[in-house]
Amino acid sequence: MPVKQQRAATLAEDLDMLLDEVCAKWHYRNELTGAELIARKSPVTAIDFTRAVLVADGLKPDNEPNLVRQVKRKFIQRYGLQITPEAYEG
Repeated sequence: MPVKQQRAATLAEDLDMLLDEVCAKWHYRNELTGAELIARKSPVTAIDFTRAVLVADGLKPDNEPNLVRQVKRKFIQRYGLQITPEAYEG
């Protein structure tokens, strides 16, 4: 079940907030935006988000099972297994 947290007005902005949080916690470079993630694929899934974050930092997700699990868990806590702009704003 997603955890209730402070949220932005749009999914793209909220994904930006989550990206900032994840990148600060694990010292990743934040080279992504929420809008880019939504444009790549909708719905945005926990694994899509996780892979995008790790790849943007130059990591291979298949070689980082612990990081995959941790980043994926943060997404799931916020949105569940997947999220669409319509579900977020609806």
